[in-house]
Order: sequence, then C-alpha cells, then structure tokens
Amino acid sequence: MKIFTAILSAVVVIAVLVVGHLYWGYKTDPSRFKPDSVAVKAEKTKAEPTTGKKRDVNKTGQPETSLVAYTKNWPKKARADFENALSKKRAYKIAIVGSDAMGANTHGWGPQLKQALNDTYGSHVSVSLFSYHLNSDEFIREGKYKDVAHFKPDLILFEPFILINNGAVAMDNQLDDIKTAAAAWDDAVLMIQPSYPLYKAANYPAQVKELASYAKKEGYTYLDHWKNWPDPDSDAFKSYVTFQNGEQTAPSNKGTKAWYDYLRKFFIAD
Repeated sequence: MKIFTAILSAVVVIAVLVVGHLYWGYKTDPSRFKPDSVAVKAEKTKAEPTTGKKRDVNKTGQPETSLVAYTKNWPKKARADFENALSKKRAYKIAIVGSDAMGANTHGWGPQLKQALNDTYGSHVSVSLFSYHLNSDEFIREGKYKDVAHFKPDLILFEPFILINNGAVAMDNQLDDIKTAAAAWDDAVLMIQPSYPLYKAANYPAQVKELASYAKKEGYTYLDHWKNWPDPDSDAFKSYVTFQNGEQTAPSNKGTKAWYDYLRKFFIAD
C-alpha cells in the first residue's frame, strides 16, 4: 500500500511539472502576441497621415517662386501680401463680390475663375464667391458687405451692382455705397470692375465710365473687361448677351467667356 501511494504521488508530481511547463511555454511564446502587434500597427497606420500628405501644401507641386510670377499683373501691395502669405505658410484670401451675373453654376465666370485660381495657386489661396441679386443700396442696408468683411480677405474683386442699380439708384448714392463697403474692407486690396455691357444702351455706358473715373481717383485698380467684348452697338455683340422678352438678362456663353478670359489673364499671368 505504501509503495502504491509513493508511486501515485510521484505520478502526480510529474504531471504537475509537465502541465506547468506547457503553460509557461504558452505564456512566453512570442508568436502568441503576433496578432495584437499587427492590429496595433494597422491602427497606427490609419491614424497617422502618410509622409506625402504631410508635404501636400501646394496642390500644384510648383515652386513658390513660380507662383509669384503669375501675380505680375496684380497691384503692388497685393503681390507683396501674397509673397508674405507664402512665407508664413498662410492661404491668401480672395473674395469675388458682386451681382449674380457672375453665375451660380460651374459655367459662370465666377466659379470658373475660382477654379482656375485654385488650380494654379493650389492651397496657397482661399477663394470665396459672394453673389447677390441686390442693388448697392440693398447690399449696404442689409449688411451683406459685412459678410465679406467676416471672411477677412486679402484681395477683393468687386462688381458694385452698377447694372442692377441702373434706373434704381442714383450714381452719387452708388459711389457712397462703395465708400461704405470699402471702409469695412480697409485691410484688403480692393479692385473694381463693371458688370457686363448691354446692346445699344443709353445711360448705362456713361455710368460705367463714371465708375472707372471714381476708381482711378480713389486709387483702386479698375478691371475693364469690356475691352474683351465686341462693340456693344454692333450686331456682332448681340450673341454675347441673353435676351428674354426683349430684355437683356445675362451674359451668354460667349459673353461669359469674354469676361472670364479677361479676368483669368489678369489674375494668372502667362
């Protein structure tokens, strides 16, 4: 009996030692941790951007010096501000402000110009469109000019509703409205342009001429895109505007192209 008990005890001890050894081997086997390591690595890869994305500051991939060359037509202060923004790695803000003649869809000159600026300057610019179907008095009275100010633009291309104003707002009032808006946009470089020309208009061309004189007197760059259109009194011009019930309501595709081409060449010098 004593012999049997001794043998049984020895078997139990050996079994405990074998099980203990196997359990310790399982706990210390490096391959046991492999799945967790893969999961951590995958999560880390997902959370951290790739090196390429970190360097994606300029979508165009062009050197900053070549971007500055595109601005050779800009006012001197605008060029200096753009270079300063580049040096500080800050997006230069451009606001395009005016009537809905700029076009709300991708075929309008406004959206086309915004796309061209983004394609050329990449993430070094931030372009915003501010389009309103208002006259200049309403633009000021409803505080829409403050929307532009809140954007904090570095440069503003402003079409001051001169066509919508025609017959509704006196020219002196129009110029006062520009002064009010310009005072709120004092930190930005302001450039002024007219709306689109009209076929055989009477008073409107004289008002546009007065706007050009005012811009020159106040030291604003005046972008005379009318130079890119046919003579408004010629038959060739009629295809550049859209007629509805005998009224000229918007630039046609030809007119939009003439307007856009002029502005693109100004903002993106070849």
